[in-house]
Amino acid sequence: MKGKDLSSLLSLKDELKKQAEEKERLRLKEEKRKKERRAQEMSKLGISKQTYAKNLANINLPKPAPLPLQTHKDNQAVLEDSLSDQIGIEHLLASDDRISYFQKGVAPNVPKLLHQGKWSIKGSLDLHGYTSDEAKQLLVLFLNEQRKAGHRAVRIIHGKGFGSVGRKPVLKEKVPVWLVQKKEVLAFVQAPEHDGGEGALLVLLSAP
Repeated sequence: MKGKDLSSLLSLKDELKKQAEEKERLRLKEEKRKKERRAQEMSKLGISKQTYAKNLANINLPKPAPLPLQTHKDNQAVLEDSLSDQIGIEHLLASDDRISYFQKGVAPNVPKLLHQGKWSIKGSLDLHGYTSDEAKQLLVLFLNEQRKAGHRAVRIIHGKGFGSVGRKPVLKEKVPVWLVQKKEVLAFVQAPEHDGGEGALLVLLSAP
């Protein structure tokens, strides 16, 4: 190795050593500053170092959060929900210019008022891309959550079925069947064009 190269190498080592020493000095300085600041804070609160150390030793570990039992029950209700896919609902639906339904005891004009926007839509569920079983569980869970939140009107997007196998509107046919079996569903109606038209339903829920 030439003398010039050796000199450059030694110079580089010295520089790296100085950088490392400076970094360590700054670290120790910052650590000292933090300790002093902590001591000042403790002093302001009238806490001695001995008391502080004692309290640290006696700190109780936080208790585990209680199990979300209600959430578990809700999820279990979804899994155990027995909504049928096979019941006939044609006699329950009005389908002159748009599909609609209202529960017994509900005023016949409620679906029309729902369609006209009497109740503002507070929640929306898009079922595109889900299987029938997945969509059913999501629907039940969604309705439970929306009702507990005090929301009266929601939107269910089931799609028009153009992306389904054989272009058959599976969810479009099944969602109304599921909805009429839910006692909290007072009425539903095909959504206006700006809210999804034939690919969605507006649903009115009973008060919680």
